[in-house]
Amino acid sequence: MPQTRNTVTLHGTPLRIWSALVDRDQRRAWGPLIELDTTDRLGKTESSFFVNGWSRPIRTPASVDRLDKPRCFAWSCGLRFVFELEERFELSGDDGGTLMTHSVAVKGALGYLFASFMLGRLRVLVIEADDRFATYLRWRVGRSAPGNASAAWTRRGKRKAR
Repeated sequence: MPQTRNTVTLHGTPLRIWSALVDRDQRRAWGPLIELDTTDRLGKTESSFFVNGWSRPIRTPASVDRLDKPRCFAWSCGLRFVFELEERFELSGDDGGTLMTHSVAVKGALGYLFASFMLGRLRVLVIEADDRFATYLRWRVGRSAPGNASAAWTRRGKRKAR
C-alpha cells in the first residue's frame, strides 16, 4: 500500500501528546489534515476536509480504527476497495520527550492508480500538519505553565513603576 511517513520528536509526555491528538477542541486548534467529528471512541464517525477553491468542506463517512491510549490513534475514510485513506499516529517515549510517527496510507484500486500523483502532495501536507501540531504544543506549554516568563516580567515592571 502506498504511504507517506513523517517522524517528529515532540517535547512532552506521550499522554499529553495523545490528548492533543484525540481531544476534538485541541484538534481544531492545531488544524489536522482532515477533521473528525468523533475521536474519543472506536467506530463510525464523519470527517470533513477542504479543497482549494471550494467554499464548503467535503463531508464523508469515516471510522476510528484504533485507540490504544497513549500509543496509537488511527482512522480511515473513503470507499473500501475503491479509494480509502488511512491516517495513523504512533507515539513512543517517556517524560523526556515523545517520538511521533505520522503516516498516511492510500488503499483501494483508485488509490494505487493515483498514488504517484498524490503521495508527493500528501507528504507536504503531513509535514505541514506536524509542524502546526508541534507549534500548538509549544504554545500550550507556554500558556499553561505557572509563573511563565512573561507573567514574571509583567510583575517586575509593575513593581518598578510603584
